[in-house]
Amino acid sequence: MPTASITHGDDVDGLTSGALLIRLFDAKVVPANYDDLEEALKGIGENVDRLFITDLNLREALLPLIEDIRRHASVTLIDHHPMDKNLSASLGKLGVEIVHDTRDCAAALVYDHFKDRLEKDAARLAAYAAVSDMFEDGPVASRLMDGMDRKFVQHEALMLSASLGCDQSETFKRRLLGELSQYAYPHRIKGVVEASVAQLEKIVRIKETVSARAKRMGRLAVMECGDDSSTGEVANIVMDTLLVPVGMCWKDQGEMVNISLRGERRMKEHLGDIASRLSKKHGGFGGGHARASGAKVPREKLDAFIKDIAAALNAA
Repeated sequence: MPTASITHGDDVDGLTSGALLIRLFDAKVVPANYDDLEEALKGIGENVDRLFITDLNLREALLPLIEDIRRHASVTLIDHHPMDKNLSASLGKLGVEIVHDTRDCAAALVYDHFKDRLEKDAARLAAYAAVSDMFEDGPVASRLMDGMDRKFVQHEALMLSASLGCDQSETFKRRLLGELSQYAYPHRIKGVVEASVAQLEKIVRIKETVSARAKRMGRLAVMECGDDSSTGEVANIVMDTLLVPVGMCWKDQGEMVNISLRGERRMKEHLGDIASRLSKKHGGFGGGHARASGAKVPREKLDAFIKDIAAALNAA
């Protein structure tokens, strides 16, 4: 049965989810993000009998493409992003199998769903994803981590995460997918150590520019992403460097602006809910987790969006 997997290709959680599906079904993995998810769905041909979508938050506008795919393939969504109840109901009506829990990372959910068919080393991949995505306390992940050398898993996971932050090339992602599907240790994968060290140096160089470039607005600090760094990465650096509860980074993409928000561990607000609500208000879309979210809004709406984000965070 030809199986395909569209997975979030920009981070460890998505790639380990894809690697587990390669292990399980010899799946053809399509790494995607929210910019090219629509094209990835359009690329699922009628020769595919089974499709997995992992670590990607679907939106209503994509439902017609899901409906087309359902005419020739089963579809399983395995995800941990908050999901609108109406969207969940619509997917259910299309016959989409939904494996969803916001408490664990996607790879932990993939592992837990198929654990009876996976080798014991698969748990290590799920643990890497949990550490990288900061979901170590999830019901599945915490159970896995309790039986592991926590420091060793953390070292391997963070090295993998840093290397992917440095090298987002298709070649490197394919190498990680292939090696991880064979349960390789990250530090033994070609290029991981070198890329992770380069990423650490890159973070330090960005940190040295934050004070001059970022704008602080009470509990929020905002900075434009001026290079090839990911907006999520820079938002984290802004938060860390200025010691603010929330860091925000944006990148101009022409008509639209790509935005990431990152929050401190104990903040009360849910950044995913805030990003979803305010992006819709300004003609875009967004969402995500409590402390890590993203949005896209029209370029001309950026200033208003930032003003509303600051107001929402400073109202408390």
